[in-house]
Amino acid sequence: MNANKIDILAIDDDKFIQKVIIKSLQSETISVRTANDGESGIAEATQRVPDIILLDVEMPGINGYEVCDRLRSIDATKEIPIVFLSSHSSLIERMQGYEVGGDDYLVKPFEKENLLARVNILVKYHNERQELRDQYELAHKSAMTAMTSSSELGMVIKFMEKSLTCTSVNELADGLFEVTDQFALDCCAMILENDQAYWYSSESTAISPLEKELIEMCDREARFVDFGSRTIVNYPRVSFLVKNMPLEDMERYGRIKDLLPILLSVVNTKINSLSTQAALTSQSNNLMDSFKLIRNNLFYLGTSIVKNRQKSEMTMSKLVEELNYDFLRMGLEEDQEEYLLTRIDTAIDEAKVEMDAGKEIRDSLTFILMNLNAVMAKQEELLENYSASLAAEAAEQGGDLDDNVELF
Repeated sequence: MNANKIDILAIDDDKFIQKVIIKSLQSETISVRTANDGESGIAEATQRVPDIILLDVEMPGINGYEVCDRLRSIDATKEIPIVFLSSHSSLIERMQGYEVGGDDYLVKPFEKENLLARVNILVKYHNERQELRDQYELAHKSAMTAMTSSSELGMVIKFMEKSLTCTSVNELADGLFEVTDQFALDCCAMILENDQAYWYSSESTAISPLEKELIEMCDREARFVDFGSRTIVNYPRVSFLVKNMPLEDMERYGRIKDLLPILLSVVNTKINSLSTQAALTSQSNNLMDSFKLIRNNLFYLGTSIVKNRQKSEMTMSKLVEELNYDFLRMGLEEDQEEYLLTRIDTAIDEAKVEMDAGKEIRDSLTFILMNLNAVMAKQEELLENYSASLAAEAAEQGGDLDDNVELF
């Protein structure tokens, strides 16, 4: 694209829409030119190749889909981002637009901000696609030299084994695209984890806005949705779009359609497993934190019981000393003094009996504390064993998917 100014060609027979587009987009960084029908639009695009084409679907003569199909067959215009403009918004019409090579689909009437945002997204998408294509072409040449005799089924089995050691959705997606790259498939995927959608693509392509809409709007109850050389495969946790199914080789086409459900079933199961593992790990950590809190509280409670008993004994001893001194000052009769001292001693003895029960409580708390420590040690051991097991599996399964795998 022009680094200084973006050149946009709007092909639309509606003069009012042309004015809306010009008013919405014309600026210091964007220039807009127009064409009134499909034939003049193709001529204008080939004479001076634009950066982006806004293409009306319904026009006299050849419609927008036919225009797009012809532009994609011309070398000079086959890579230009094309946005369809239409008053219809059904999934079938979006699929038709995508099938002939559209990059986005905008429903009339549209807001100025929405149109400008779509243009900005396509500028970014075009640049990313070009950069990724350059990287892919370089990587593809290197990969062709290093390809092994691994069979397609062998690579799928290798992926199934390797998926056992994946600890995140990103690792799982990387492993999946390693396989599809070996199959020379351009793909993208939507993975659902904790009700959040994450998007991934193979190294050869970016994900266009229209591709995302097609995956999101597709009937997820259908396992396969085929349209032309594109196929969407649906599972509860993953929807997978293959953009270049080999229609020219029906035998290979059939093999890929047999292998994709195996791959995606593994991905779907592993995502469920990762969610379960994360929940169990979180629960285990919460239990550990709760055990530590209970242990600390029990320790402080037992310590407080001992301290309070000691303080109570000291207080009662001091009280007896003070009473003996007070009795001398009060001039009580011997039998009166003896009576009061007997009552006080009895009360003190009863209080000590009650305080001795505090020692039993402390012993009980100590027993509980010992058990909590044992449970915590066991829980920590389980977590350590689980982590060590994952590490051992990862080491055992280490190695790339392009290792030689001989089935027969």
